[in-house]
Amino acid sequence: MGEEITIEAVYEYYTDTIQRCGMYLCNASDDDIEYEIFEEFDIGATSFLFDDVLHKLNDANLITEDIMIKSSLLRRKFFEIQGTPLWNIEAVRTSDEWKDILLLADEINQDLHR
Repeated sequence: MGEEITIEAVYEYYTDTIQRCGMYLCNASDDDIEYEIFEEFDIGATSFLFDDVLHKLNDANLITEDIMIKSSLLRRKFFEIQGTPLWNIEAVRTSDEWKDILLLADEINQDLHR
């Protein structure tokens, strides 16, 4: 039987996920975008931006309701792009859809540090 992860550890994984996405990636190398978005953020969004997790973080007073809503929106926008022609490094730098995602991640990250 495995050990259950603490809510504090979940919060650390959640914040790490949010920090892997943002406008800073527009100036990053292809390798960095590939790693941060299509590997790390993708895994984190699947695991730590899930609505049940966000509600647990909110219930523990680790994130506000506003952050919870924005995080859920971020996850939805991100997964709507998967499997589309926008699922590539160049689109991360140039498309309005990715710009919305990156800006939302920056906004959440700022909210987390207030």
